[in-house]
Amino acid sequence: MASIAAGLPSREGEFQHRSAWKAGVMGALNLLAVVLAIRLTLLVAVAGAIYLTIVAANAPDPYRLGAVGIYTLLVVGPMVWLASRK
Repeated sequence: MASIAAGLPSREGEFQHRSAWKAGVMGALNLLAVVLAIRLTLLVAVAGAIYLTIVAANAPDPYRLGAVGIYTLLVVGPMVWLASRK
């Protein structure tokens, strides 16, 4: 009977194993959430740039074209840089 009990893991060992597994899964999910949040923000920024470009192309105006350039430079550019870092 003692040999059967010796082969089983202890309760503390089981709890440590479960805790380590849970920490690993939570870490992977956290990384996935960060990457997906950056990609979603980049998608919204690019969609906004496309919309501004369509609006500026329909009625060419120096101010609208400048707005597209500033938006691309100050919003889309940094977002692409951030997305490329991950």
